Amino acid sequence: MPPFPPRAGELWSCALTRTTVSSLLLGLLAMAATAVQPAQAESVLTLRDRLLFASSNTAGRVSNLLAGSFAERWGKDRRPEVRVVGSNDALALFCGGIGPETPDVAISTRRMPSGIRQSCRVNGVRDVIEMKLGFGAVVLVARRGDPMLTLSARYLQEALAAERPTSDGTFAPNTYASWSQIARGLPPSPIRVVVPRGDSGARQLFEDLVLESGCRDVKEMRLLFEAGFRRSKCISLRTDGRVVEVAEDQTVATMMSSPPGTLAVVTFDEAMRSGGNLIAVPLDGVLPTIASIAAMDYDPSRVVYLYAKRQHARNKQGVSVVHGMAELLAEASSESATGPAGFLAGAGLVSLPPSERVLQRSIAERMSTISLN
Repeated sequence: MPPFPPRAGELWSCALTRTTVSSLLLGLLAMAATAVQPAQAESVLTLRDRLLFASSNTAGRVSNLLAGSFAERWGKDRRPEVRVVGSNDALALFCGGIGPETPDVAISTRRMPSGIRQSCRVNGVRDVIEMKLGFGAVVLVARRGDPMLTLSARYLQEALAAERPTSDGTFAPNTYASWSQIARGLPPSPIRVVVPRGDSGARQLFEDLVLESGCRDVKEMRLLFEAGFRRSKCISLRTDGRVVEVAEDQTVATMMSSPPGTLAVVTFDEAMRSGGNLIAVPLDGVLPTIASIAAMDYDPSRVVYLYAKRQHARNKQGVSVVHGMAELLAEASSESATGPAGFLAGAGLVSLPPSERVLQRSIAERMSTISLN
């Protein structure tokens, strides 16, 4: 399988190798009821007993809630298997080929990039269905009772970056110790922020939607010609103790055990599930709420996508890789799942506008495919 190189300027990082993707595919293979060799995939489609999901970390709760609802409706013995990996890994696994050893569905917090679309084409994944499930967001939170900061993406990037640009066009280590050093009007409290590690979906979104956004209007950054070098300077975080990097599922616990005034980067889902213990911090003057995320007024918002292989559904001869594709798409596009009171709201998902939800149901019913060019 070829690697998946991004084009210059694309906002996704790809550290996947043949070995990485192969080992992930082997993990999915172990969950399949039966399997065939890749060369047989097109000619001998062996029935598998349940759907296989590849899910990004940040869409993990969405994926598991959808799998659980499907099982309640169609039987516990048909509950889809969910493999939670990074966003790029989930999409790369999905595009790894056709057959029972590959996922039927990928759920991701980012749209499939052109490099991975190319891998789909190369590996024979031709008929791809793309659906929007709703909106989510990455947010900065404080503990209830801590002073509330008024921050912008620029202030945050300037506080957390490993290096700062200097007037002579070079870069120097970031030595800011307090928020008041960043901008007039910010308190003299110490800079302390807990962030998920780089292998998590929340971290990738934080880099793309907050840190890079904070660099956008910095003259010294704009003068850097090479896009990869510019991005590295924007998203590389300091290692002097002001930023604490932990596993995504440890972010909240680490913040809660840290000194007062510590902030954390979490998903909107985590903030909603905190029972009021986590207070979202406004960014660039906008508070992350259901309304602001649905209107895309809150900048660090994103769409949650579902991808499915029509080639795995039943063909005219009644043969398929797995049964249940049509039922899953109907479930994922239903009002009971993605409507304002749908069960996916339990994963922090914010509903699409009514007209968009109608469009997704039409895509599901027709199994409409997208162009991979």
